[in-house]
Amino acid sequence: MSDIAHSIDEVIKLGFADLLKAHGFRKSGRNWHRADGENWLIVNVQASSGNFGESGKFTVNLGIYFAAVASLAGQTPISGKPREMDSTVRERLGTLAYGRDHWWTIEAGSNLNLVSDDLVEKMRSFGMPWLESHRDLSHVAVALRDSPSVLSASAVLLAGDKEEATRRLRVAIEGRPAAKAHFTAWAIKNGIAL
Repeated sequence: MSDIAHSIDEVIKLGFADLLKAHGFRKSGRNWHRADGENWLIVNVQASSGNFGESGKFTVNLGIYFAAVASLAGQTPISGKPREMDSTVRERLGTLAYGRDHWWTIEAGSNLNLVSDDLVEKMRSFGMPWLESHRDLSHVAVALRDSPSVLSASAVLLAGDKEEATRRLRVAIEGRPAAKAHFTAWAIKNGIAL
């Protein structure tokens, strides 16, 4: 294991892993999962591909996987724990905390306790509230509002807003006319008139 990989793991051990465990998450590598009925809350620590030697950076990815939304959207069911990239909605902890993409930096001589304290505080103040609020399907539907797709339409339709699902599909067709047949077939199957 490289020096930077060891340092990132040390930052995780200094409090981040304990915070997630206290909230019911189970760890596997640098991933944590918590079942929520048939849905999943997911946290992933991602090291930069450019890390080298004692210096590098990492970020924290958050996700919620809604099985019913994925199913209605026609996605293949995931057996077991989904990967963060399979999430219905995703966000980065740094974006929530700083309003932009943020990667925590570790260099030779960095105080790992300070990095860990900041990471834990951001997860407690921003990450956990985001995850908890997105357990609600209506929050997922809102989060997907600007992503016109079958997934977005599925979320809002399951949340009970057929009119908004119709609007999202129309916007999706305008933006991706080559996929019109796909969107139209999904709409017909789900009782939506375009």
